[in-house]
Amino acid sequence: MHIKKVVIAMVLICITLGLVPILMVVSQWSADEQAYGISTHGSEQLRFSWQGVDLHTHQFPASSAGYTYLFMGFLSCSEICPIRIQQMMQLEQHIQQDALLTEAEVQFMFVTIDPNNDTLAVRKSLIDDRSPSFVSASLSDDALQLLDRRLSENINLELTSINHVGKLFLLSPNGAVERIYTAQQLSTQKMLLELKQIIYSEI
Repeated sequence: MHIKKVVIAMVLICITLGLVPILMVVSQWSADEQAYGISTHGSEQLRFSWQGVDLHTHQFPASSAGYTYLFMGFLSCSEICPIRIQQMMQLEQHIQQDALLTEAEVQFMFVTIDPNNDTLAVRKSLIDDRSPSFVSASLSDDALQLLDRRLSENINLELTSINHVGKLFLLSPNGAVERIYTAQQLSTQKMLLELKQIIYSEI
C-alpha cells in the first residue's frame, strides 16, 4: 500500500513538472497574441555611439537609460516621418500625465538618416527643443549602416528621394528591441497600454 502511494505521488509530480513548461509556452503565446506591436522577445540588443546637437559623443544605451522609442528618418520627409514625430509627441504628452510612466523616464530618439541636410540647427529646432525627453542623433556612416541592417529599415540613399521603411521601435533600458511598430500600427493609446504592460511585468 505504501509503495502504491509513493508511485502515485511520483506520477503526480511528473505530471506537474511536465505542465510547467507547457503553461509557460501557452502564457507566452497568449501574451504575443495580445501584443499590439511586433514582439521580438528582446532578441536584438542594440549598441552604438551617436553625436548629439551638443557635438558630444554619447553611447546607447546610457548607463542610466530607461525605455526609448527610436525612429530613423529625415526631417525633409513628407510621408511617414512627420507622422512618427507627431506620434512620439503624443506619446510623451500622455506619459507626462501618468505617474508610472513618468517614473520610467521614457526617452524619444530620432536618428537622422540624412545628416548632410538635417543640420544641427534644424535637428535642435525640430527635435531637441521640443522636450528634455527628445534627442536627435547623428551616427557615423558605418554605425548607421549597421543599425539599418539590424533594424531592417532598408534605407536607400541612392534614389532622387530617400526611401526607408519608417518603423518605430520600443527599446528596453539594456537596448533590447521590445516592440516594433509598422506603418499599420499608429495607435498611441495601444502603444501606451503595451508600454504599461511591459513595465508592470518587470515590477
